[in-house]
Amino acid sequence: MRHDVTFPLYVEVDEIYNLACPASPIHYQHDPVQTTKTSVHGAINMLGLAKRVRAKIFQASTSEVYGDPTVHPQREEYWGTSIQSDTAPAMTEGKRCAETLFFDYYRQHGLSHQGCSHLQYVWPRMDPHDGRVISNFIVQALRGENITVYGDGTQSRAFCYVDDMIGGFVKLMNTPDTVTGPINLGNPLSLRCYSLRGS
Repeated sequence: MRHDVTFPLYVEVDEIYNLACPASPIHYQHDPVQTTKTSVHGAINMLGLAKRVRAKIFQASTSEVYGDPTVHPQREEYWGTSIQSDTAPAMTEGKRCAETLFFDYYRQHGLSHQGCSHLQYVWPRMDPHDGRVISNFIVQALRGENITVYGDGTQSRAFCYVDDMIGGFVKLMNTPDTVTGPINLGNPLSLRCYSLRGS
């Protein structure tokens, strides 16, 4: 089924995994208004669907909601920073608003949900021109070019193979309804990261 989440969806489902939002810098900067609409309208429409059919719903967020962090690793009490002149406010603020909506639906309607921030994925046949770090590294290495490291080189970034990340999503969805998140899946050195063990 192909559907634009910025419009309501009428289906019967037991679980909803909302991952809708351009993640590549090239894509989310191409049409920032649509990027924000995808996160915000998409969240409203998927929450409305979950409420109607009483489905459990999963929201994939991003560590970008914390803005450009001044603290490493980010602890639970760190609220982050957001600068509207940044090049990623559409994705950042759209995901931040979506998280707010998910918690409001939980408080107001008792809607069962799980939310997580997650690492950048890597997968076979990534688009070599999507602007992600790993695809940039691979393309530059294959061309024999110098590998570009942005900033002063002291920043850290964690990556995860897509199958492992989806396994984390499924495990998070199978936790009790009292586990709402947001939970970081991925880097075990981050104090915002929780490990989900078990089947």
